[in-house]
Amino acid sequence: MNLPPFFRAAAGPLKLMVQDRLAVIGLCVLGFIIAMALFAPLIATHDPRHINEIEDGSVLTRGADGWELGESLGPLALNDADHRGADALIVGRGATVWERDGAQWRRVEMPVSTDFNAVAFGPDAGALIVGERGTILSLEGGAWRAIDAPAPADLRGVAWIDASSALIVGAGEEIWRLDLPEGTITEIDSPVGRGFSLRSVARDADGTLLAVGERGLAIRYDPQTGAAVLDRLGSSRDLNHIHVAPGGAALVTGERGTLLRRAGPDANWITDPAPDTRALRAGWIDDNGAAIAVGRNGIVMEWDGAAWQLVPTESERHLRALLIEGENWLALGSDRFVTRTAPPSREHWFGTDHLGRDLFSQNVHGSRIALLVGFLGAALVVLIGTNVGLIAGYYRGRTETVLMRTVDVMYGIPFEPFALILVLLFQPSLLIVILAVSLLTWRTVARLIRSQVLSLRERPFVKAARVAGASDLRIMYLHIFPNVMPLVFLELAIIVGVSIIAEATLSFLGLGPPHAISWGGILHDARLSGAWRTAWWWNLPPGIFIMVTVLSVFFISRSLEVVANPRLRARQ
Repeated sequence: MNLPPFFRAAAGPLKLMVQDRLAVIGLCVLGFIIAMALFAPLIATHDPRHINEIEDGSVLTRGADGWELGESLGPLALNDADHRGADALIVGRGATVWERDGAQWRRVEMPVSTDFNAVAFGPDAGALIVGERGTILSLEGGAWRAIDAPAPADLRGVAWIDASSALIVGAGEEIWRLDLPEGTITEIDSPVGRGFSLRSVARDADGTLLAVGERGLAIRYDPQTGAAVLDRLGSSRDLNHIHVAPGGAALVTGERGTLLRRAGPDANWITDPAPDTRALRAGWIDDNGAAIAVGRNGIVMEWDGAAWQLVPTESERHLRALLIEGENWLALGSDRFVTRTAPPSREHWFGTDHLGRDLFSQNVHGSRIALLVGFLGAALVVLIGTNVGLIAGYYRGRTETVLMRTVDVMYGIPFEPFALILVLLFQPSLLIVILAVSLLTWRTVARLIRSQVLSLRERPFVKAARVAGASDLRIMYLHIFPNVMPLVFLELAIIVGVSIIAEATLSFLGLGPPHAISWGGILHDARLSGAWRTAWWWNLPPGIFIMVTVLSVFFISRSLEVVANPRLRARQ
């Protein structure tokens, strides 16, 4: 079968690759990288730009060295906790209930599957849990009993009035009085009646109950009269939690660092300045002046008697509840939090970066930019260099002098400053990276092709074509070019690796496309975040991918070295 000269010239380098074991390995590895780039959306486990969040029953313990992250209580967020003597309960999403069994926590199976928002132990016995869809559970004789609610309300807080009754508040301004053991619920008329959310309730020292909620709403319920009236605490921000100590000291926490404190039952409410303006979700205070408040992003504040101090923690997980028992202080996690610089796990194989983005998915998608710049940049380099070499070597004379002096000038331009000037003149983009690679790297190809053409132009087949009346273009591209094709293949393989390294270098320096994901860009983000010295899972994978890809291209180009080295050809 007679093949065209172009294909006959290309068959030689391909035959050399197949005969070299290292070249075959390089072809397999490069094929794997190419397949990864082509099928990146299918291989990636996450959206590479998505900020991943995780839910976790996080527990922070206050020790001698500050607040430390302990072992999680399951995969679901924790919303509230309470204790009575040695008994303690923690409740959360997905019907999560943990009870203390000695020094350990034990998961309790519940008769319903809704989210639980609040829990409260009774003064003598029993406990109550309230949650979404009107969920009310009563602990009686060691077993949990469901109590029918008058409406499927989102219940947020519960506090005992006495040993046989409790007050429940909800997100729709519900105020319900629950009487045990009858299990009857009386709906109390709210003094506002506009559907504002009530988020927490506590029993005050005088026997009344104080509920707080949205827009600074505070409602005081008197069990003796059965009436609910407005109370003023001095804030219009959303209030999330209230805690009242047995002697009457009280603390209310809310949005934007709201801290309302009362020293005693007859004292006025004081708005304390907070060292941080993030939302506070829970607070605790005792009659001796000790107080603590916790909130979003792992915020923990402690009252030192004169001001609130921000206490450092080793976690940014959101906190919603406190369990204070003597010297044992627990802060419980809730809400979904960003998994910043998390090490490799089942969920994130290569860990996450400082924004919680999945690094495995970023590395998979980063192969696209590397190969695109590698192959497209190499193709442009070969296109420019081959044509300049053909023209300079064939025409000789003044044409050769002008083109070769241009090549000499290009050798004097350093790569990084040239790319920086292009970025300053235009904008960082993929096109600028490809131009920076191709406009400088073609110079070596032009020299090599020119040296080959100088020899080929004097061969008899070229002279015969010239005598036959063939044009210069026909001679260059139909007679000379097929004979330099093996050298072109060699340079193409070499320059693919050079282009990949050049793109990674520019992206690492911040000169790459700003919205594209590349291996060099991943290393750039690691350097800017300051975590590149400790988060090894951030630096290692892109570095390995760059090394393996360039090494595979090197193995392929090594097998083609026979084309350009006469001594190796003679050995074969």
